[in-house]
Amino acid sequence: MKSLRKFSLVLALYIALAISGSLSLFFHRFFLIGNATNLLVPVSMMLIALFDDTNHKEIWLAFGTGVVSDIYFFGIIGVYAISLPIICWLLQKAARFLPEVFWARILAILIASILVEGYTWLIMNMTGLTSISSMKLLKSILPTLCWAFIFASVTYKLWWNLAVNYPFMVNLDNYQQ
Repeated sequence: MKSLRKFSLVLALYIALAISGSLSLFFHRFFLIGNATNLLVPVSMMLIALFDDTNHKEIWLAFGTGVVSDIYFFGIIGVYAISLPIICWLLQKAARFLPEVFWARILAILIASILVEGYTWLIMNMTGLTSISSMKLLKSILPTLCWAFIFASVTYKLWWNLAVNYPFMVNLDNYQQ
């Protein structure tokens, strides 16, 4: 049972994926206001990257989370499977220079959310899965940022606790006396 501790983040991200799907199903009317995007899983991965900036194995966690999220949400692989590892890597690099305070991390998450939203829009329009105008994208950014702020604020302590106490693929027994 002790060996499963290093996979706690995987289980937590899977639960976040299920919660995100449930939120999209039951609260779709709230997300339709301003055409907001439900970014619970990307925000969760962003928080993990900011809290544990030295664990390079989390980029693989972001890739796996992206693949599963792509299959779950889009039916194609490539939207989150590409954007989550890149955003995770960028946030890990930026976390070394950011102050370790709530507001600095929230600001980094909001900027990264804009990048994920823009990348998703670009890929969906290029592949022809959707044809959303750039004006609708611009109108959806503010509501999406509001939801990203809410998700990050509500889950901040949870992801901090998991990333610090149960890092991905790190055996904490080596550090105990």
